Amino acid sequence: MQFQSFAQCATKPFQGAGDEVRVADARIDMVFPEVPFPSNKIYKALGDEGLRKMVDYHHSLLKKTAVGHLFEQEPEAFKMAVEKTADFFIEALGGEKKFTPRHGHPALRERHFRFVIDEKGRDIWLAMYKKTIKDLAFPKELIEEFWNWIEPLSIRMINRRTTTLPPERYPFESIKSEFGL
Repeated sequence: MQFQSFAQCATKPFQGAGDEVRVADARIDMVFPEVPFPSNKIYKALGDEGLRKMVDYHHSLLKKTAVGHLFEQEPEAFKMAVEKTADFFIEALGGEKKFTPRHGHPALRERHFRFVIDEKGRDIWLAMYKKTIKDLAFPKELIEEFWNWIEPLSIRMINRRTTTLPPERYPFESIKSEFGL
């Protein structure tokens, strides 16, 4: 079956709200956790423009880290990579289907396979999202929902293992004080 959209992810009813919670199924080759997709509240709060700004800011921070070499250095190529990632975020967060019609299934691990993304790279990616959330005054009431999506999602980008131990998890409860929550 060909992947058509994020809406085709496994679903289960959201308790009492009448909405659906979308999740990507757990994987077996490395124990990939379920990825709960957020509601469209984040998309409604930030819109296309806000999400594009967030992704651009995040990627600009990443360029200055130990994983900066993974990003396009030529400004136009970097801009195109940011736009592609922003399209993914917009669609995944409830906006218009901009990613899958152009690029197909996200296949995060496979798409990034030409780059070495290990556990440390994942930790840097998450740390820069923490900084992005703080610096861009992300709506506090939506941080938990966003984090509960990107934290397990980030594990799906790891494509080179440095240990046989499972990747470290960062539950929201363990990091919420960093946001003053």
